[in-house]
Amino acid sequence: MPQANKGNTPSQGSRAPRRIFDIEQFIKLLVAGDRVGCRDFLREYIAAGNDSLQALESLIWPACAAIDQLSRRDQILPIHEHAAMMLLAQLVQRLECGLVKHPARCRQVIVTSGRSPSEELAAEIFAGLAEADGFDVVFLGGGVESDDLFAEVGRRLPQFVISFAAAGSDAPRLRRLIDAVRRQDPVPGLQIGVGGGVFERVPGLAEEIGAHFSGDTPFDMLEALQQAASGPRAGVNLSSHARRARAA
Repeated sequence: MPQANKGNTPSQGSRAPRRIFDIEQFIKLLVAGDRVGCRDFLREYIAAGNDSLQALESLIWPACAAIDQLSRRDQILPIHEHAAMMLLAQLVQRLECGLVKHPARCRQVIVTSGRSPSEELAAEIFAGLAEADGFDVVFLGGGVESDDLFAEVGRRLPQFVISFAAAGSDAPRLRRLIDAVRRQDPVPGLQIGVGGGVFERVPGLAEEIGAHFSGDTPFDMLEALQQAASGPRAGVNLSSHARRARAA
């Protein structure tokens, strides 16, 4: 079972140099649908001294992004992309068990995504990170229509709604949700965060549709959510580049 490290931050001070893992080999195993090979690869990665958070951020997420790119360039078949993403989702669920669990925040977050396999996986990774960080997470999966999502918001009364989207067609769906929330105000103070491919490719789109905060990756999104939860800070926008600069 993957081991958690203190605070869900990369561990420091390892005396022995760590083995360098070939992520290209991992991607080949995923595309081939090699379940045993992928599990063994992850097991060796953890045994080499990496923790669950490092596996998610340095292995799983880069592999997801690479497979998405291969699919967009028609370098792999859709069925192989589907198999690879299914395998990644299974590995993510294993790794979530090793994340450090923080005290409950008593703040509910509804998480959804577009229909793209990569964005649904991004939402699943984020859901696990947010849950470990103390948020009460409801993960609805991909492709939820705006009317259904609005109805669920009215039933559950969350403090936050997060959606990852890859395609341009997802933006109007989110805009309809945000407009409905503004008109009817089902949950006073509700904040909506958006992220993923389409918002990364089109700077300013998140602000244009009225989102309160955004993040390019699941890890950026968690940081933006933490900032939003700490006070009334609309407009938080964390790109991967900005996140790395803040950490430096």
